[in-house]
Amino acid sequence: MAQTPEARFSARVRDGLGAVGCDVERIENRVNLGVSDMVVGVGSRYVTIELKAVTAGLKVTLRPHQIAFLLRHGRAGRPAFVLVWQAARKDSPDFVHLYRGRDAIALAESGLRLMPMAAWPSRGLPWQELKDALIDDDYQGAEN
Repeated sequence: MAQTPEARFSARVRDGLGAVGCDVERIENRVNLGVSDMVVGVGSRYVTIELKAVTAGLKVTLRPHQIAFLLRHGRAGRPAFVLVWQAARKDSPDFVHLYRGRDAIALAESGLRLMPMAAWPSRGLPWQELKDALIDDDYQGAEN
């Protein structure tokens, strides 16, 4: 059975963050809908990451229960993020975009038109920079 783009992205994120010292746990949860896809130990804290793959267009599909989880935790100051892999288009290479969980409604409404907190070309993604962004909510690193 072929893996979905999101499953391939998940494995890549797990391996990439693991290589820079993060403890990555993938969550397969069919009971508590909305819980993010990953819990990542970054330094002395945990963050949650919802993973999305956009293979056409700019729409980022977040379900209502995913939005609720991201908003609840993001607004309470608990680090929650959405990491989106955007497939290459004829006019640009593939990118990885990082959004704060508290921006989930705007992300669902605007899709990839919403300015991310950080973005990197997918090829050669600087995993240490992603780790740094997950540690520092005020991260102002690379933009696309």
